[in-house]
Amino acid sequence: MVCTAFVAVATSAQAERSVGLSTDITDSRTLAIQGKVDKLYDAGDFERAYFIYRNELAPLGDKYAQYMVGFMHVTGKGVAADDVQASAWYRLASERDTPEFVAVRNRLMDSLRAEQVRRSDVLYAALLAEYSDLAVLLAAIKRDMALVSNRTGSRLHRGGGGPVSIVNGRSGAVKSEAAYFRRIDKRIEVCLQRIVEIGQFEDIDPDPDRVDMDELERLVEERIANWQG
Repeated sequence: MVCTAFVAVATSAQAERSVGLSTDITDSRTLAIQGKVDKLYDAGDFERAYFIYRNELAPLGDKYAQYMVGFMHVTGKGVAADDVQASAWYRLASERDTPEFVAVRNRLMDSLRAEQVRRSDVLYAALLAEYSDLAVLLAAIKRDMALVSNRTGSRLHRGGGGPVSIVNGRSGAVKSEAAYFRRIDKRIEVCLQRIVEIGQFEDIDPDPDRVDMDELERLVEERIANWQG
């Protein structure tokens, strides 16, 4: 891939990072990580940049980060050069049909031999199962619903006394228990609406109080298994 193609993709693809897919609300920590990793890449610290793109941002559904993992495999920056690995990540980055990502994916896929395409298919299927938009959303919903299910547990209610305060271990910020759970409830609501929209699950009620999670999980797994890209 020529550098001019990379620049064009990198510039246009920033829009892919405007929304944190797992909640549709990008938090300040994620934005800070995005800024940090771009600076590391620009400074030539490719190994650290690759680690962050691959292990911190790509799992959040950050399509630009997923593209960058593929690009770094193509160029051998920070990781071993591997066109098959790159193609799988490019395919994942293209699942929203972003034109720049689709064009890069198609060029690389067209250059692969039949045996390489078969290996790409296997890798791509594994990435979809873990890092596709549907997989990321489902994981976020399940994670937040587990938190909500503990709402009346002893971990938060010590018995007697006044309202419970929640302390953010990362920032030190303190908020009321009610505010804490309102934020979680909102995330669940947004994620359910997004997953129903993306998956076109017309029979799923996106209301958090009525959603059939077993059926939703079954539909997500089925849709991912049949995904092409």
